Amino acid sequence: MARADLRWAATTVYAAAEPSDGVATAEAVFTNTGSYPIKVTATHTSCGCTAAVTDGRAVAPGQTGKIEITFKTLGRRGLYEEPILIETDDPKAKESAITLRVLIRNPVELLPTLLFWQAGEALTPKVIRVTVGDGFVLKNIDATCADPGVDLKLEPVRAGAVYKLTVTPKTENVKATITVTPEIEGRATKALTAHVRVI
Repeated sequence: MARADLRWAATTVYAAAEPSDGVATAEAVFTNTGSYPIKVTATHTSCGCTAAVTDGRAVAPGQTGKIEITFKTLGRRGLYEEPILIETDDPKAKESAITLRVLIRNPVELLPTLLFWQAGEALTPKVIRVTVGDGFVLKNIDATCADPGVDLKLEPVRAGAVYKLTVTPKTENVKATITVTPEIEGRATKALTAHVRVI
């Protein structure tokens, strides 16, 4: 007896991106485990920020197909969840649904980005917390300061995820920039900066 059976590799697909990427991308993969070809005829998303595109070809029994999903990231931060409705030409199972979950954040964040010592304040160390965003893989990280009046010590709190950058000024009247350079897998290197001011 002829039957169709479209099986999703996962009904929730994930993506991570940073706001400046413009778009986050993901793939929804399915397999036709039935006995006749199935074609995705339409996709519907809940907002204009999400697009789901298929190549429109029929997927033969035993073969896999995929839907390319994009989500606009510009001006957005945080976790987003978007439902996507999939229509097929199978009269017995015309519709199915998948969910896209997107985490939008910078790959690496520094907090705080300004360390300040007031006049007369002891030149004791202060700490910048360096956090790697979920979904990003850190290959290497380095911190430098061109001013010889500032000592830096970068230590892992949780390697690959959280670091402690200890900053110690050696003299007064310092106005310096710290450069933190993370190497993130699959991304161009972008340096981050923090500032040191000692009165």
